[in-house]
Amino acid sequence: MKARIACTAAFILLLSINCWNPFAPQEGAVQEMNSISLKDPLNVLNRIALSYQNRDIDLYKSTFDSTNFVFIFDPKDEGLEEYLEQLGITNYSWGYTEEFLSTKSIFESMAEKNIVIIPVFSAGYEQQYGDTLIIIVRAYNFEPPVIEGEIIEGTVHFWVKKSSNGLWRIIRWYDFVR
Repeated sequence: MKARIACTAAFILLLSINCWNPFAPQEGAVQEMNSISLKDPLNVLNRIALSYQNRDIDLYKSTFDSTNFVFIFDPKDEGLEEYLEQLGITNYSWGYTEEFLSTKSIFESMAEKNIVIIPVFSAGYEQQYGDTLIIIVRAYNFEPPVIEGEIIEGTVHFWVKKSSNGLWRIIRWYDFVR
């Protein structure tokens, strides 16, 4: 009987260990001691890539100023106008909450399909305006899980502002799709 209880306990322990993935933390589990500090404005790009790699919504949203963030879509993006109208969006932009929910849905889709997608930021430049604002311009590409086989490419303009606590966060994201 003791052997049966020990085997059952070991089996349950094995199952619970196999279900936990330390490299894909659940929402709310961002570690404060992240090696990619937002004390450097260029690290917002690294954090975005890492958040996609780990499907970590908390790491992703940590890159944004939650009160001033605006994502601006490219009005030349085919099919976008109809999609945005279905969401009740008529000005080609949305805020922090919509960006969070949209990306959370993408991360959940990635987890369901057990895929990892990492946006690649390349060729670009920075323009600094004083000590508290920098505009980071980069080309990007990635293959989204919701449109299999299609690669999305474009140019992004991140307006990154230094907050009162010394951390840099995105306040504007202009997305220009090719």
